[in-house]
Amino acid sequence: MIPLRWIPAAALVILGTVMAKDREGFDPGFYAFENGVKFPSVAEGAHAMKEMGYAGVGSVHPNVLGSFLKEFDAAGLRVFSIYVGAQVGEGAETEFPAISKAVSQLKGRDALVELFVRKGKATTDAHAVAFVRKVAAEAKEAGLKVVLYPHSGFYVETVDDAVRIAKATGAENIGVAFNLCHFLKVEPESDLRATLDKAGPLLWSVSTCGAEAGGSDWRALIQPLDRGDFDQAGLLRHLREIGYRGDVGLQCYGLKEPSTAHLPKSLDAWKRIRASVAE
Repeated sequence: MIPLRWIPAAALVILGTVMAKDREGFDPGFYAFENGVKFPSVAEGAHAMKEMGYAGVGSVHPNVLGSFLKEFDAAGLRVFSIYVGAQVGEGAETEFPAISKAVSQLKGRDALVELFVRKGKATTDAHAVAFVRKVAAEAKEAGLKVVLYPHSGFYVETVDDAVRIAKATGAENIGVAFNLCHFLKVEPESDLRATLDKAGPLLWSVSTCGAEAGGSDWRALIQPLDRGDFDQAGLLRHLREIGYRGDVGLQCYGLKEPSTAHLPKSLDAWKRIRASVAE
């Protein structure tokens, strides 16, 4: 029997062990989307992100990828992902030269290719699958993985769409992304847990933001992480339960506050949420 005087210390040891195991099994890196990293220069942005404590930046547009790679490398931070895609369908432009260039720039890095698929004329799954396979092949040569990015109003609009197309490609380096704001916009009545469960081992990327669970416009669905009533801790707990081992990005599209204001608030909120989940 443990002596009574040892109980507080023993409890601390047990809690520490639980938290250590949580860190070992579920410890996602937290980064901000490039659309929220707005500073006078990329170098200043990288320095500021480093000082704040972010792990890096993600969802970077191919037009600015070179400068972000240079400056975030110099700051010792990661570029987690790029955001690329194209419209597919009859007569649609499925060649997107920027994709090939961006993929080549990421060769050998620990980064994801976030791929969106927009609707064209009479778009079918066959059009989408052909396009995704082509990008997957280029990414494979560069040692990269691709995640299909569900986006409101696009052909790949839901996580279910992404899972269906990913499986149809037969490519081993194709997974899916979950973006909270698009999920709440497109599928407000859907069961979030069931959606994540269905994605299962194909879920390689997750992004979140502060959001109103019943919101319908982007101002309600994309806020700094310290705002909104959506259950962020519940989301992280379920990700841990299903064995998610990816990172978590912060969606910042359309935020009006300066980056120097909203980014620290979101990071502080992230730390509080992670601590509550770890405990």
